[in-house]
Amino acid sequence: MKKKIKALMVVIAGYFALLIGPSCVQEQLPDLYARCPGAREANAIDLNVEFAPYLSDRYATSSDTVDFEDFFMVLDLEAEVLSEASSSWAFGRAYALSCAPIYNFKNISNIAVTLREPFGSLQAGTDISYLFETLEGTRLSDLRDFQNLIPTFGLYLQENPENYSQLSLRIFLFLRDGSQILVDTTSPTLKTN
Repeated sequence: MKKKIKALMVVIAGYFALLIGPSCVQEQLPDLYARCPGAREANAIDLNVEFAPYLSDRYATSSDTVDFEDFFMVLDLEAEVLSEASSSWAFGRAYALSCAPIYNFKNISNIAVTLREPFGSLQAGTDISYLFETLEGTRLSDLRDFQNLIPTFGLYLQENPENYSQLSLRIFLFLRDGSQILVDTTSPTLKTN
């Protein structure tokens, strides 16, 4: 009989611990749907260029052949953070786990794309920035506002290439101090049919 009473008391104590414990411990779990922090002030210090599609855990390379409808260029700006967002970034505040970093790039004046080799009817050295558009439909040649920018973004070629052709490109990241960052790259072979 004593064993039964002891067992009952242990069960009752466990039950109270389950009820009282969570009310005493305030564990703050992140809210998956909370708002994201504001943009941070930053300078661009480097540029990486990749080509989609992203398959088998890697971007396409110049030795790959890809369908043109799956192709786009990915620019990845490396940011050096100058300051945190103003009052929206508070210590202890939980933000959504799915927030992409957003920056106000202070030192970028322009991004341009030129051909290193002829492409279709276009000669080497031609600025083809007008042929690339963001997902929102802004031509790269018209992009001058680098505020509230996600540092990794896609650019879609707006001209149908010849079947099995490649783009040999030089990408310029012009900075406000007069310097520039250059990236030479070659796209995968583009299959149009």
